[in-house]
Amino acid sequence: MISKSPNLTKENNGKYCIGFTDNKLRYFHVKLGYKTIIGGYENLFNRRAEFCYKALHRIDAYGLRKANIKPILDDFPEFGKQINSYMVNFYYKIIRKPMLEFKRNILS
Repeated sequence: MISKSPNLTKENNGKYCIGFTDNKLRYFHVKLGYKTIIGGYENLFNRRAEFCYKALHRIDAYGLRKANIKPILDDFPEFGKQINSYMVNFYYKIIRKPMLEFKRNILS
């Protein structure tokens, strides 16, 4: 999903945070917002969500199901390579690495 809401200011638009759950407690750390992809890695690579997501402000978004994106990626392999590369880098550098460091600090 790409969060987009042109009617609101960027400060109050489409912000959400990413966290984890431990013993019914939720800890949130990574904050993202306007024009970012929510759950793209999980959707492209058929994975379960490793972290939980929480909206901080109103989010207007477009959704794309796996069944609808697969034919596009099959028909345009170069585009598929670019999208896959972008999502892997985005997920591991922006989401997963900071979240695992945060989780390690909280749980230690």
